[in-house]
Amino acid sequence: MPLSNTPLARQLSPFPLHWQEPLATQLRFQHELPGQLANRLLNVELGLFLLAELLPLAPPQALPNLLNGEGLVYGERPVWKPRQHRYLNRARALLAPYQDRSVWLMALARYDALPTSLRAFCSQSPGSCGSEVSRSIFRSREELFRKALA
Repeated sequence: MPLSNTPLARQLSPFPLHWQEPLATQLRFQHELPGQLANRLLNVELGLFLLAELLPLAPPQALPNLLNGEGLVYGERPVWKPRQHRYLNRARALLAPYQDRSVWLMALARYDALPTSLRAFCSQSPGSCGSEVSRSIFRSREELFRKALA
């Protein structure tokens, strides 16, 4: 069976494969960001958003455990609604590289090195958001993350 006919391919096409656009393009031009930096920023923020939605008290470093279904944080999770289970399943596909702890920690470090005016989340504490971005910008990113995971 060709990949385009598989349930996973249909589920991920076309929006989720490019879920960051056009916001990533706008960020690149607005803040003069090099290469794929805007896409990586949005990927990290999607991971932080997922944590805030599913495990609001978990530290940002817990994302690989959440994506892999492992660890104390995952084992002691609350009972989730069906929407939250869908979020996790979609995130596993969209954030697959972050299942590797070292890749996630490196991405978090790079995210922390960005100016606070670009970051919608503070990766130092669980569930924190808002840094220096305006509430309207945060809400638009939050809406984008919800659509990507829906």
